[in-house]
Amino acid sequence: MQLADSAFPSGSFTQSFGLETFIQRGDINNSQHLTSYMATYLYYTWRVTDLLAVRLAWQAARTLNMNKLIVLDKRLHAMKLPYESREGSVKMGKRLRQILGEIDQAYQPAGMLPCCHHAIVFGHYGSMASELEPLLAAYAHAAVVSLVANGVRAIPLGQTGGQQVIAQLQPLVEVCINWALAATEQEWGGSAPAFDWAGMAHECLYSRIFMS
Repeated sequence: MQLADSAFPSGSFTQSFGLETFIQRGDINNSQHLTSYMATYLYYTWRVTDLLAVRLAWQAARTLNMNKLIVLDKRLHAMKLPYESREGSVKMGKRLRQILGEIDQAYQPAGMLPCCHHAIVFGHYGSMASELEPLLAAYAHAAVVSLVANGVRAIPLGQTGGQQVIAQLQPLVEVCINWALAATEQEWGGSAPAFDWAGMAHECLYSRIFMS
């Protein structure tokens, strides 16, 4: 739960993963638009990449299979087509690894990971301390809260509006978690072209609040 806290300094507050592009285009300008965007993003992009990656990393770490973790890290790197989104995930993962090494003496940092994506580090660490379902719930909460908070800042919306968005997303988040618990590795990976375009277009925006 400490890792899922919005105050945990993983760097998520600097990343919008393409959301800022849609906001600047005028496609998202109220809480209903943000809810719709989040639902589509969570189901078609995040669920089939990062969320399932946490479970796969957790399983590999439980069996002490470092070679598998390395392969998972490389594959997740290849799945993230926009450069800024890919680098944002890596920066968050390296930051998470650094903080965990400083606050938990029992943690052995995954130093051999070639890319160090956030979901892989989260799953690796979670294998030490948590059963799978609560770990996925914590990861989902952190991902949803951080991205909605960034939407609230960029649109902008009131804090109550942001909390309403989070509440409306809860049933879908449960669907995503249940899918990730049962999915096979062959189902890992997916891409929504509009989200990839938004991520790629972000680096060309005239002004930016976020790094991705």
